[in-house]
Amino acid sequence: MAIVKMRRFTAIGIDNAKDTLMTHLMELGAAELSSQDAKLSDTEWSSLISKADREVDVSELESKLNKADSALKILNGYNTKKSPLFHSRRVLTEKVFSAGLEEKGSIEENINVILDFQSRLKELKNTYNKTETAILGLTPWISYQIPLETHETKYTYLLTGIVPLKLDTQHLKNNIRKNTNQFELSLISSDEEHQYIALIYLKECDAKISDILKQYSFNKVSFNDIEGTAAENIAGNKDALAVLAREIAQVKDNLIAMLEHKDTIQLYYDYLTIERDKAKAFGSMLVTDRTFYIDGWIPETECISLTHLLEQHGCHYEITEPKKEEETPVLLKNNKLVSPIETITFLYDTPNPKEADPTPIYAFFYICFFGIMFADIAYGLLLASLSYAAIKRWKLEGNVYKFIKQLGYCGVATFIWGIIFGSFFGNLVTVVSETFFSRSVSIPPLWIDPVENAMTMLIFACICGVVHIFVALGVKAYNHIRNGNFLKAVNDTLLWYILIIGLAMLLAGDSIFTGASSIGMWLSIAGAAGILLFPVFIGKGVGKAVGLWNLYGITRYVSDILSYARLLALCLAGSVIAQVFNTIASLFGSGIIGVLLFIVIAVVAHTFNFLVSALGAFVHSIRLQYVEFYDKLYEGKGTPFKPFMKNTKYVKIIKEES
Repeated sequence: MAIVKMRRFTAIGIDNAKDTLMTHLMELGAAELSSQDAKLSDTEWSSLISKADREVDVSELESKLNKADSALKILNGYNTKKSPLFHSRRVLTEKVFSAGLEEKGSIEENINVILDFQSRLKELKNTYNKTETAILGLTPWISYQIPLETHETKYTYLLTGIVPLKLDTQHLKNNIRKNTNQFELSLISSDEEHQYIALIYLKECDAKISDILKQYSFNKVSFNDIEGTAAENIAGNKDALAVLAREIAQVKDNLIAMLEHKDTIQLYYDYLTIERDKAKAFGSMLVTDRTFYIDGWIPETECISLTHLLEQHGCHYEITEPKKEEETPVLLKNNKLVSPIETITFLYDTPNPKEADPTPIYAFFYICFFGIMFADIAYGLLLASLSYAAIKRWKLEGNVYKFIKQLGYCGVATFIWGIIFGSFFGNLVTVVSETFFSRSVSIPPLWIDPVENAMTMLIFACICGVVHIFVALGVKAYNHIRNGNFLKAVNDTLLWYILIIGLAMLLAGDSIFTGASSIGMWLSIAGAAGILLFPVFIGKGVGKAVGLWNLYGITRYVSDILSYARLLALCLAGSVIAQVFNTIASLFGSGIIGVLLFIVIAVVAHTFNFLVSALGAFVHSIRLQYVEFYDKLYEGKGTPFKPFMKNTKYVKIIKEES
């Protein structure tokens, strides 16, 4: 349970072996290839070698990948099958995977057909929308009997346009009549905002009538390239809509029929991903006319496998320990119990290769604190059962699997602390027995009821904080000693142990044992003096004077310990809310209606409390690790190990059993 030791490897081989070597390195899936940019910028190297770039291949594969991805997204829009809650890859052997790709040309043709159908569908929908818009634009003019392309005769102009709804058209007529009687104004229709009018007048009156129309906010409506009446065009457009609707339905049916090719397109997508990644990997290879060079990192446990692989390809190679100042990529190796908690570790940062993996210690406290804050027998059983059911129902992988599994661990912890605190859906057993059976039955706590013993619970929470912080300081000391800094371990950990223990004994006084107060006083003095003076001996320059500032850090430790009061706060919040909901549910008596209302209210209320309390326990348990625990031991800033391997999206490729 630690950070895996890494080894640096370098290999030189004959040019004609580089393609098969890359293929087998990817199948091995255990080596991380290093970038060669530094060597290319080195004059001693750059004159001899060049990068084995395959940018053209990468670009071509990326283009095919994008097309395949677009085709799959299109098909997903027509897939009526219910999607699983969690995505899981199909498991295929290498033989089956290869067999599914025998007709790559046919798969590419199917992808192009799907994209063409989608393009045609988009075109038809655009035409459909334009036709609908045209109908909407013509509808107000449906009673206008003059062909829309007619704008004038030999002696007259024909105007169509709109004026505001609030305008009195009779007033407009009267105003025009003051200048001429040779006109005809008709109100064609109106809607919530406008009135649609048609006006016919002599050409000789155009200037006067145009001036009058401007005063009434008249906007001319033109029907460009439209012939015939509005009614005729609306009828024609409706016929066109019917034809378009049939064509759209046909194209959709064609796309639905293409769903049968979805599985093979997914195989092809993963195949392209593998080939793209392989082509990209050549960017980490240097070549001459006849040879190639690669280097990178390999876990110590995989060195033998890599050795065999390089020897099979006739490579000259070296596998060496990293230099002292060299930063290696980080790979964590924990047992099945601890590894699910790695998802929480990486949410914060990747550990530094020079420090211990905090996950095993972190896992215990994270799960324990979650259980304390969520403590309830029923909630714990429910959370653990949901986690177990999800793992059994779906083939979960990667971080999703780890996250669901660690929620199961938290459910078990919640169940255990629920027994310790005597909570089952709050006080549901007591409320049900008193309301419906006229007797009082309860689940006695194995230790205390936090609601009735809040002060005891607060002291317990602070003790948990002290233990948590002491463990963090202990891990910090271990890191210092492992790196040869024994004096820093004394300064950063041992002296603080002495000071904090001394202050605790001083505050508790002789209630611990006779003379504890006096011992605590001297321990406090010794710890404070050590923190104040020790930097003088181990520090350099200004560092010799930081003792006073370090001693001021006792205020931070006090505030950190008080932060663990959230263990009490969230435990009480969830328990009290559950009890309030139980009381509300019992207010309707013990009759049939009361029973039904009790069940409905209890189910809804406890579902809400379960979700909110679980979220609170999750967030605040992580917060206690990140803020109070990690900052005392965790430097982070490591680089995750990224092996060159097959990263597929839809299928998991396994080797055939021998």
